[in-house]
Amino acid sequence: MENLAVHMRITGSQVSNEDVDTRRSAIRDLAAEWQKGKNVDLLLATATGIAQALHGEAPSAGLGAEIQTAVQKHASAFLYEDSPFEVGIVAGMAFAEIVKAEPRATNEWTTAEVLSAAVWSALSYQQPLAEKKREALRSEVLKAAEDYVSHAAEASRARSPVDDFEMLAITLAAPVKRGGETEADAEALPTASSNFAKATLATITALRRNAALDREELDFLWWAQLGRSRLLGKQLASLAEPVRLVAEGVEGAAHLRRLPCEVHREIVLKTLDKDPELDLKKLLSAIGAEREKIGARYANGVATNWPTVFPLLNALATGQADGPEHAVKRRASTWGARALFEAGMIQYFGTGTAKL
Repeated sequence: MENLAVHMRITGSQVSNEDVDTRRSAIRDLAAEWQKGKNVDLLLATATGIAQALHGEAPSAGLGAEIQTAVQKHASAFLYEDSPFEVGIVAGMAFAEIVKAEPRATNEWTTAEVLSAAVWSALSYQQPLAEKKREALRSEVLKAAEDYVSHAAEASRARSPVDDFEMLAITLAAPVKRGGETEADAEALPTASSNFAKATLATITALRRNAALDREELDFLWWAQLGRSRLLGKQLASLAEPVRLVAEGVEGAAHLRRLPCEVHREIVLKTLDKDPELDLKKLLSAIGAEREKIGARYANGVATNWPTVFPLLNALATGQADGPEHAVKRRASTWGARALFEAGMIQYFGTGTAKL
């Protein structure tokens, strides 16, 4: 939040020490509240609201009310409708507060991973703003999201150390005489208990997690060696370059258990050649009749519910590519990498844990 005082001047009004201090307190409260979130749809709604507010769109009523509640605890006169730019400032800084912590290896996705992946996907699809102060804020949040996702994708694949079992302890309880038993019978039936489950749990959990990550690696590499699109029923080499890269991105993501990292992107783009530039409509036109096969699994789901976060998958599922944000020309390699990332997000958020 070290740049908060600078970003507060985006509003164009006089900024006091009290203004900065109250917003800083609200940002901490909001970040702590958002970190408790475990519902993917609510987190995607938050990410969508952040991206839209940072790009100068009118803040959604939901996000605006949430920001207003947080700020009013420290500045009771604040109304988000009177200060719409502040919604983006507070929301963006609250997100940056969440992702400043170092990513760690876990057995399931974290709130910070979901938010950072969604915010990065949404912001990276936007065009830079002409207004320098607002673009500085948007770029700062975009960089924070990108850095966190990149580090999290690598950290989540670090293998867990496998320690020896803890010391096994077996305890024999004093014999208890039950009905119908003689003293001799009771003495012959001592009861035993042990800490076996506790002594072995950490080791077995580490082995399972490592096996799941090994399985992901093997599945992805076997798929990469195949050279054939099972989804389209064709050899990848027979497909036009933009179609091939998008299809590879979508199919490759199906084998991932974590967010895609740089090596997955490199493998998906290994056949890159001419790398033509296309806007989204031309990309859909190049894909043609194959669009329905590629986008079928994303129809009426997360991608179509949150098109700001999943612009490419939403277009593949619906065939819709209207709007100025889709008119920007991007290289085929960018579309292929985006297909991998968007499909990888849905794959990861849908499973959550690194299961075998």
